[in-house]
Amino acid sequence: PELEDRGWQELPGCQAVAGPGCDFSSAISEYYDAHYVRVRAQAGPLVSPWSQVLEMVPEQVAQIGPPGLELQSTNGVIKVKVSPPEANQRKKMWINDLSFRYNLVFWENSSYAQLQSKTIFPVDTIDDLAPDSTYCFKVQANLPREGKQGLFSPTSCVKTTQKAVNDLLCATNLSVLALNMKFHLLWSSQENQDVTYNVQYLLGYLKKLNDDYSDKWLSVPRCENITSTWCNFSSIITTGFYYLRVQARQGHNKSCFSREVKVDPLKTNGIGPPGVRLDLSDTLLHILISPPGGAEGEFMRDHYDLSYRILYWKNSSDTKEEVKQKEVKQTIATVPDVSPSSLYCVRVQAFSEPYNKSSAYSQQECIHTPAGTSLPLFIFGIFMVALLVVLVVATLLVFGLYQVYHKIKYVFFPSCQPPLNIEGFGAQPFSSPYLAAAAEESVENCCVIESMITEEGNQIVFPEYNHSTQSSRDSGNYSNDENTSASKGSKETLEKERV
Repeated sequence: PELEDRGWQELPGCQAVAGPGCDFSSAISEYYDAHYVRVRAQAGPLVSPWSQVLEMVPEQVAQIGPPGLELQSTNGVIKVKVSPPEANQRKKMWINDLSFRYNLVFWENSSYAQLQSKTIFPVDTIDDLAPDSTYCFKVQANLPREGKQGLFSPTSCVKTTQKAVNDLLCATNLSVLALNMKFHLLWSSQENQDVTYNVQYLLGYLKKLNDDYSDKWLSVPRCENITSTWCNFSSIITTGFYYLRVQARQGHNKSCFSREVKVDPLKTNGIGPPGVRLDLSDTLLHILISPPGGAEGEFMRDHYDLSYRILYWKNSSDTKEEVKQKEVKQTIATVPDVSPSSLYCVRVQAFSEPYNKSSAYSQQECIHTPAGTSLPLFIFGIFMVALLVVLVVATLLVFGLYQVYHKIKYVFFPSCQPPLNIEGFGAQPFSSPYLAAAAEESVENCCVIESMITEEGNQIVFPEYNHSTQSSRDSGNYSNDENTSASKGSKETLEKERV
């Protein structure tokens, strides 16, 4: 139908072709998108219907082509240089050439040949080959992450040569000893001759490049022209991986390189036992752990994500209790409820789960707990003293509040009323002794008459009386009823006398 024909394009170079195939690489725009292809036949004026549509994703159906291979025979070894499969193409499907892994297959060109396989870098060397012999090589490029294997390159053959230097001069049996990020390279010397050694290293990523790295080797500091058969190369270690080799030199003309040894610091390094210190407080045993490497082991602690496995037990002269274990991430651990007058022993191991590495256990550390103390009784005593203090403070507070309340109630809300004769005395209102001072009371004038009655001729003699004025202040706390009554009685008696 006409709608179905929309969007279809004819492939350049694939029109009226006589063969059963067509190269349409130039029409591919995106290697990761789906493309649809169909074909029809034509014979003169006759045209067949379109075939079924083929759906394909170029990246999925494409195969990895054969890489390029160059060989060079020198000094008894074969130097191999591999070119990526799309090295000469302007448009590439696999842009990152560093993602390829190269598999080299080689064999001696003889009737009893045995195939050997080796994963190599783009630039590498093949040694341990018989001199003056012909070897054949082919290589393929693979993508392990994608599960793709490429096609092999054409076979190339080359003849090995004799070594220019005697093997007895070369350093052999290279090995690396590493503990707590301290790295040492050791090797063996085959002859007791006047031989000096120079240790060289190469940054590992240089081997992944397609360039020749033969001039990128560097000398390890303090390992140049030495006569010893070991070298401390800790100073060059940071991250990544390295290759090391030893150059033996005798005089000025003879020189020989050893085999290369690969060093991946975090994988090669060994973890040493941690330090342990014990401390006591009350019924707690504190375990203080010093990470492996001490103060200089920060690089290792940061990259290994260390944990610690602690073994502890109560050790007595007659029996040894079951060993208990605990794992911690911190460098401080606590064992509760230790018994008094007992010997406790501890050993600690450091381990890294990401790298599946563990150290040896530390030396056994022991500590004696002090004699039993009445700690519960001491705590109970502190509690009772605190309770007593609280009770005393509460009692004083309640007593003080009660006194304040009593005074306020007594002043502002008295429970009894004063006598009426006091309440109205001197026309002054009753005032509380706790309030402001009352106004000055009125002065009462009192007269005291002393009478002398004689009966001479029925004559009553009134002597001269002194009149005095006395001022008094009534405190409000007593009454003058008795004096008033007495005064009234005296007046009545005096009237009667007069009559």
